[in-house]
Amino acid sequence: MHKRIPQSGALIRSAVGVQRWWLRCALSLVMIGSAGGTAFSEDSLQSERGEALTLVELYTSQGCSSCPPADAFLQDLSDRSDVLALSFHVDYWNTDQWKDPFSHKSFSLRQQAYREALKTDYVYTPQMVVAGSYAVPGGQRPLVNDAINRAASEQLSLPTVAVGRIANDRIRVSVPAMRRGQTGTVYAAVYNSQKFTRVRGGENRGRTLSNINVVKRLIALAPYAGKAQSFTFSLSDLDASSSDGVAVFVQADKVGRILSAASVVPRAIPAAQVTLSQSERRMLR
Repeated sequence: MHKRIPQSGALIRSAVGVQRWWLRCALSLVMIGSAGGTAFSEDSLQSERGEALTLVELYTSQGCSSCPPADAFLQDLSDRSDVLALSFHVDYWNTDQWKDPFSHKSFSLRQQAYREALKTDYVYTPQMVVAGSYAVPGGQRPLVNDAINRAASEQLSLPTVAVGRIANDRIRVSVPAMRRGQTGTVYAAVYNSQKFTRVRGGENRGRTLSNINVVKRLIALAPYAGKAQSFTFSLSDLDASSSDGVAVFVQADKVGRILSAASVVPRAIPAAQVTLSQSERRMLR
């Protein structure tokens, strides 16, 4: 079961609020052919077949009682070698009783933009958007898996993004050339690996929730016009730390098809964010 979100006013036609990184900091941008030979670290995430990962975006909220099963499903998806699973927390369900600490208005706007692009009837949680092409109720595992399979088959002929750490918490991204005339945006999503939260109000009051691959911020790195390009930047440029993951994907104009995706996975965190009781640990099994 998913929960419909009341809507008012005109549909939002673009996901405003995404940080435009190339306008606020210096970017080391070169053509791929001029900066070759850099080895990527082993903590980068790409398909074992060398193909682009299928990006699955979960739109969720800690204030939504229907969302925890979808959060658990996303955790299962994150274990797959062919999927890049990211959790976007929307702000629709924030109330005086509980405000989702990971929610952001720009994520709500992105989901609303998908509503128009994918011609869905309304905005709801939990919702999964697969490869920017398929909108599926987040709790419907067979439907989501079918969408992943379809998206993967559509990506077979596409070149792939390469991303990895090089040294001193610097990230190298190589974006391949695609068909001429293809336009879009190169995005970076900074995310945590896993967060545990004891919810003290709202529909999930009293529950300890586990959220995987929680997006902290979505940054537009550069416009994309189908030509090969590469970036080198530090984690600090993205206001990220060594314990954060950085997913990079190329998306067609507006909120269109995901053309390619890859990720640098978070490094190990020394301690859990909260101390869980024995009963809470049983809840998360």
